[in-house]
Amino acid sequence: HIGDVSAQAMIDVLRDKDSGVCVDSESFLTTASIVSVLPQDSSFPCVHYFTGTPDPSRSVFKPFIFVDDVKLVPKVQSPSFGNDDPAKKIPRFQEKPDRRHELYKAHEWARSLLENDQDKGQKLMRIMLDLEKQGLEAMEDILT
Repeated sequence: HIGDVSAQAMIDVLRDKDSGVCVDSESFLTTASIVSVLPQDSSFPCVHYFTGTPDPSRSVFKPFIFVDDVKLVPKVQSPSFGNDDPAKKIPRFQEKPDRRHELYKAHEWARSLLENDQDKGQKLMRIMLDLEKQGLEAMEDILT
């Protein structure tokens, strides 16, 4: 990719299991992957692509541009336990609450489908990658 390192090229690198960059979710659990496009022209916005889920080879990179007064998306926020949070109770960490957000739960469902029903799993993966491609193209339009 010399001279042409695109967001898609970096996403491909993060998904490359053969190189060891992308490790299987079973052997090493990450929380997410990110690719950032930082334009040299400061009049253009920086675009960040997040998975929000562990394995980039089974995840969709979603575009995000940081702006003032950003609206939080509930489906990617871990549940809040307030004063009942085990991190706040004394003695601390005596129980482990389920902190999975809705996107993470959907990722787990998709992962199960990919592993247990190859036809449906491959169809779902094609849909997910098509949505990702649409996001990449939309952000490329913004930057150009």
